[in-house]
Amino acid sequence: MLRCVLAVCAVAAVYGQTDNLVQLATKIGATDLVKVVTQAGLADTLANKGPFTVFAPSNEAFARVPKRIIEELERNKTLLTDLLLYHVTNGKVLSTQLKNGQLAPSLFEKHDLRFNIYNEGKLITAEGSPVALADQQASNGVIHLLNKVIFPIPEGSVVDFVSRDPFVSTLLKAVVAANLVKTLEGGPFTVFAPTNEAFNRLPPGALDKLLANVTALAEVLTYHVVKGTVYAEGLTNGERVATVEGQDLSVRKMGPERVIINNAMVERADISVTNGVIHVINNVLIPPPKK
Repeated sequence: MLRCVLAVCAVAAVYGQTDNLVQLATKIGATDLVKVVTQAGLADTLANKGPFTVFAPSNEAFARVPKRIIEELERNKTLLTDLLLYHVTNGKVLSTQLKNGQLAPSLFEKHDLRFNIYNEGKLITAEGSPVALADQQASNGVIHLLNKVIFPIPEGSVVDFVSRDPFVSTLLKAVVAANLVKTLEGGPFTVFAPTNEAFNRLPPGALDKLLANVTALAEVLTYHVVKGTVYAEGLTNGERVATVEGQDLSVRKMGPERVIINNAMVERADISVTNGVIHVINNVLIPPPKK
């Protein structure tokens, strides 16, 4: 059971439980969420039905969403509705009821939310987005304020993602050659996925040699895989993370948006898939020789 050690829990009952979810969201400063909920025609549902648990992006979270995405959401009511439903679950779920790696169905059909608990319970994330203010209880549910807007996960697993994304097609080729497709359908895993350009940076002929040596290739690829789900917020500066290959990766964090794994920069973080999370990196990680 998660202890309520978060600073966010200290103010859990400030507003009491007489306000409905929409009224409470307004009081705690999630006014941009209330605006888009109203635009999507969901305000009446969140005000009068439930109980619901709402993972509510703060105004600052909405401000960080690229303008082109905001414009698309404004044009496409269906897309906006799906996004908002992804932030809501049925029932009243307090932070003390969440477990690391737990999945819960959102109101966006067929898409679950994944929760993680890091730093001895001091950090809770929903799809990698930190909970900034937890357990704000309304008359028809509870709100947890998030630092980031979360987007519905793509359909499928780690392998499905690398099969779809043209920027990691070389990784797919390597996974197939190493006979790791079935393994990466399991999990959950955290995968540091090198781009095609990352593979191109290898010395001349190195990739061909790896593809011809299944054992060596599997060792390199499993050095990119960590058991469990570790989002960028869950990584700490100076940390060492054990890989499936058996040796550790070193983590450097130079700000919330700058994460380095060994000598590789994370270019795209926190890509949720059904069996884990993917971080796209700009270099291939080569395991050191085993003693």
